[in-house]
Amino acid sequence: MDFYLMKKLKIIRRKITFYKKSSMFAVCPFIKSYYGHLMNIQIGELEKLMNTMNKDIVRQEKQFTLEELSKYNGAGGSPAYVAVNGIVYDVSLSPVWGGGTHFGLYAGKDLTLQFRACHSGEIKILNGLPKVGELKI
Repeated sequence: MDFYLMKKLKIIRRKITFYKKSSMFAVCPFIKSYYGHLMNIQIGELEKLMNTMNKDIVRQEKQFTLEELSKYNGAGGSPAYVAVNGIVYDVSLSPVWGGGTHFGLYAGKDLTLQFRACHSGEIKILNGLPKVGELKI
């Protein structure tokens, strides 16, 4: 993350903290409301900044070979990643992928064929999973 973004994050955090404390100690409901409004403005700025940062992260996606992908099998506390249609997804926190397995399938592999066979290629099933990179062929 570049210096500009870090500095802007710190400023927004300081403002939100200040407005929160000021709101807590204000007696007048109008003053409380005013600080609440200022806090909401800063939260909006924070959301814009996070969207900018997420776009930067997406552009810097990791390229995985099949060998690298195999290291992310969910065993021993490692993350569980699977590739489908060239995109690598993190299934670590998915409840249906406990321990890096899902109905006899194992994480750390390209499961495009299995996904198509089981889910008829319904990619929207994967929309809730974090994309962590692309599979390099």
